[in-house]
Amino acid sequence: MNLINFQEAIVSANFKDFISVLWKECTPKLLIVTDTLNYDENDDFGLTQFVASLEASTIHGMTPQVIKASRLGSAGADITNYSFTNPTNGLLKSRYDVLFMLSVRRENQNQLPQSEIDAIAQFMQDGGGVFATGDHEDLGAAMCRDIPRVRNMRYWRRSNTPDVADDTRLSTNVFGVSGSEEFNDQSDIYPQSLYLNYRTEAGGNGNTHPLMQASGGGYIDVFPDQPHEGECHLPESLNTNFTLDNRETPEWPNATAGGTLSPEIVAISVSHGDGFPNGDRPKQPLEPRSFVAVCAYDGQRANVGRVVTDATWHHFVNVNLDGTDAPEDALQPGGVDSPALTKIRQYYANLADWLMPKNTRKCLRDLIIVRELARFPLFEELKLLPLKEAKAPQLEEIGEAVFKAVMRRSNKARARQIVSDVLEDALGEGKFGIAAGEGNLFENQGNRSLGMIALGAVVTGTAEALVKSNMKDARKADLEKTFVKPGVENAKTGVQIASTDLMKQLQALQTELGRIGGGGGGGGFKRAA
Repeated sequence: MNLINFQEAIVSANFKDFISVLWKECTPKLLIVTDTLNYDENDDFGLTQFVASLEASTIHGMTPQVIKASRLGSAGADITNYSFTNPTNGLLKSRYDVLFMLSVRRENQNQLPQSEIDAIAQFMQDGGGVFATGDHEDLGAAMCRDIPRVRNMRYWRRSNTPDVADDTRLSTNVFGVSGSEEFNDQSDIYPQSLYLNYRTEAGGNGNTHPLMQASGGGYIDVFPDQPHEGECHLPESLNTNFTLDNRETPEWPNATAGGTLSPEIVAISVSHGDGFPNGDRPKQPLEPRSFVAVCAYDGQRANVGRVVTDATWHHFVNVNLDGTDAPEDALQPGGVDSPALTKIRQYYANLADWLMPKNTRKCLRDLIIVRELARFPLFEELKLLPLKEAKAPQLEEIGEAVFKAVMRRSNKARARQIVSDVLEDALGEGKFGIAAGEGNLFENQGNRSLGMIALGAVVTGTAEALVKSNMKDARKADLEKTFVKPGVENAKTGVQIASTDLMKQLQALQTELGRIGGGGGGGGFKRAA
């Protein structure tokens, strides 16, 4: 028995330099675009806490590059006067992976021109991920109101939204120490509660959507609170179109496996409050009612980009996170994250993670596997045979070990996504249970076993590639030839091994049944007349 000595290869090489150089081209690139928000850490409406959270995150094994843009002259922006069609830094799938739009300007205040809407639509069609939010009433409509899919996953127009000055407003303010509602409650240590959907296709029955899964287990069930929020919703029709390159294009294309594909409700909030009728920002008391806080569309199942909408950018700005003016009472008192803020920061990372285009995610899959092979406990415990010698049970055990390691370090959703991607490589798009969402893939034990065997084959092949590469000079290595293309072939090999093993089991069972029936090996199963 010849074991793959990947441990020796990792220890004897400049491992960190190797992986940082070889996978550099796969670095996730996140573009944040705003109009009148800013990137000033001392400003109530600054996005610095949000940006810092993304920059400190690990997105599919890599630290992302975050580009801060403003359509005006916002403080702290990397790019000012940003245009989605700019030849140098405009929105292209080859240039960015995920677009975050956090808009303030109202309807008809420098409304986004059609050419820029088309650029965003093309980015989505090419597989780019898009996040969009505004605030109460029509705040955010100038940038987001007319973008395909985004336009029908949240209320943007003034005619469809409640007035912040009357009793139709949406308030998630949680009372502070005073025992009654105050405007500044949005900046204190008490967050709002979220009511999560445990029946999404993306998460699987009994799990929350991947956006709301916390690292190492648990769920993200809190958001910053706010006296007046916006509202997300599901589209009224899945038969709408938009025009791109002079062609009518389905806004909600069918899944590659067939069947309709709708956005899903991820989380619900409850509007409530006794109001604060006095002062310069008076608010009416409210009758409690629920509303949708987050919606998500898994466009990758239809070969387009994923989309997420959020009720308000107050879930992302400084005043609701660090308090800005009263930091001692905020979710980050004394500069230390509260448990609530830790969950909220995880939500930010999950957005970038889940919206990541399929090609970037798959490019980084082998990096995640390589890093798990170099970490405890797999580095010490995993024993790998060459793929040509491995059997289905051994590969399934390897796949399970790596799956659990990723789940511990990240969350269940990311681990499941890796298995789903491996099976898609092995079987092709639109095949098997993948088309129903990675969450539902795991509800059938046979599907799960096949996925783990395929993952085990990819892990084994990746370890073999590590040993062969010697990791001497990553600049001379070819990521595509060394890991990406062989990874697809290894996934197919795993499925073939699983199929061969299953056929042998069926043949053995057929022989045994024939023997019991007295017909020797030729009894077998007989088709009913």
